Amino acid sequence: MHFYFRALVIGIAFLLLPVAVTAQELTGKIGLELNHVQPTQDGGCRLSVIATNGLERPMSKLGLEIVAFNSDGLVDQFLRLDFSRISAGKTKVLQFDLAGKACDSLSRLHINDVLNCVPASIKDVFCPDLLELNNRTSIEFGD
Repeated sequence: MHFYFRALVIGIAFLLLPVAVTAQELTGKIGLELNHVQPTQDGGCRLSVIATNGLERPMSKLGLEIVAFNSDGLVDQFLRLDFSRISAGKTKVLQFDLAGKACDSLSRLHINDVLNCVPASIKDVFCPDLLELNNRTSIEFGD
């Protein structure tokens, strides 16, 4: 009986070991850049965001919850951006239009949350901590 209990404990430990090792092996950063802002023909604003997967593993998708602030610094709009699969070491560009929002009416884009940066099997990873931000525009960008 004692032998079976010991074997069960060792078996459970081996099942849990790959998850812990995987979480410890997660290194690198997710680069996120607000690259370009340009007016659209209908008076809106087109934003170009670049995501670079600096992790040593692919991301099946990357979700960003962004809050746009108006020129008075008030919350104006919540946005959800979703990048499809980004291979390790690769970059993707996403453009999105804010209809009816002139670029000069935006003062700030705040990253409210980052979702799906790692598989659910990896625990103890807070996705916003993996961000490395850059901005090439006059609109404040960050957390």
